[in-house]
Amino acid sequence: MAESVRIQAAAKVNLHLRVYGRREDGFHGILSLFQALTLADTLVIRSLKESDTIEVEGDFDCPMQRTSVYKAAVAYREATGSKRGLSISVDKRVPAGAGLGGGSSDAAAVLIGLEALLRGGLSASGLTSLGASIGSDVPFFLSAASAIVSGRGEIVDPIEARDDYSLVLVFPGEAVSTAWAYSLLDSERPDDSAEPDLRREEIGRAYRGEIQAWPFANSFEGPVGRARKPILEAKGLVLGLGASFAAMSGSGNSIFGVFEDETLARAAVAKLGTMGFDACAASPLARCTSLD
Repeated sequence: MAESVRIQAAAKVNLHLRVYGRREDGFHGILSLFQALTLADTLVIRSLKESDTIEVEGDFDCPMQRTSVYKAAVAYREATGSKRGLSISVDKRVPAGAGLGGGSSDAAAVLIGLEALLRGGLSASGLTSLGASIGSDVPFFLSAASAIVSGRGEIVDPIEARDDYSLVLVFPGEAVSTAWAYSLLDSERPDDSAEPDLRREEIGRAYRGEIQAWPFANSFEGPVGRARKPILEAKGLVLGLGASFAAMSGSGNSIFGVFEDETLARAAVAKLGTMGFDACAASPLARCTSLD
């Protein structure tokens, strides 16, 4: 048995995100277009001689036991009956509270890494079910690089990813709590039926069309952007620097711009840096979370 594995945990953007009202189970339904990115955390998982030990190292915004990394390790050991001691180090590059799915991707990476390391016998569907119990977005990172995602996030329909554009990611101001964003959305939009909606087939067709004509939107962008004005300011700047499309990802706070020219994208990152914004360039992935 191998003693360690190294794995990349990709970020994602929501090219489109329609959030529906709260369901009877307490979750909100969504219809979204997810795209995984080259921006990624790096995890190294090691097997320890000591049993019943889980050590997690990394720059997290919460105690170790509350991280998705720790929860995924516990869930995997419980599902497989393993008592193997584990050490997991995380080199964080995906900001927390940015709407880029960093926590969910880290959890997926732990599940994939532990199955490779410990050979617990979980099938792909078993890993997906386990991932869904940890977080709504985890199944996406286990199965796709680009997908139309629905339900509460656990229904993932992969589509062929485009690779003919670059992205500029901007992180304006403080992190956004997902729980706060949902609460704000519910308070400002007690009836979601007035919000424009796209059908699943329209999303796929539009994605393959002209980027400048994308009809995509984010239900969170209006309420969160009005409460956190630097977010909408950053969106305007990205469009002004040549992006063909721009939007907030997830519940925020990140803004992404889609550029059809990589050189223009890198110039935009440099310009945003001189203006005091934290920004970086990224590319869409054709394959999601992977072992090195």
